[in-house]
Amino acid sequence: TLQDWPFDDGAPPPSKIVEDWLNLLKTKFCEDPGCCVAVHCVAGLGRAPVLVALALIESGMKYEDAIQFIRQKRRGAINSKQLTYLEKYRPKQRLRFKDPHNHKNKCCIM
Repeated sequence: TLQDWPFDDGAPPPSKIVEDWLNLLKTKFCEDPGCCVAVHCVAGLGRAPVLVALALIESGMKYEDAIQFIRQKRRGAINSKQLTYLEKYRPKQRLRFKDPHNHKNKCCIM
């Protein structure tokens, strides 16, 4: 399945894109725990890393840890405007799965 969610370079994603992104992940991870979901943008420094950070935060990671983890993999990722957005973002734990028998809370970032 290919999704195209354009939003302005250097900006945080609109709430509709965040909702669609998290719904896609929740559906995929429920259907096929341990599956792979790829996300990309033109330079790989802003839009894609912000979506990845949102997924990590929604799965229980602190925003600071998500930023540090992503920046270890992709130097220069996430600008100050996006960083402020992530700092203020309040997760609803939409990607946390309570039943360890049905869902594994694993994530691999490449």
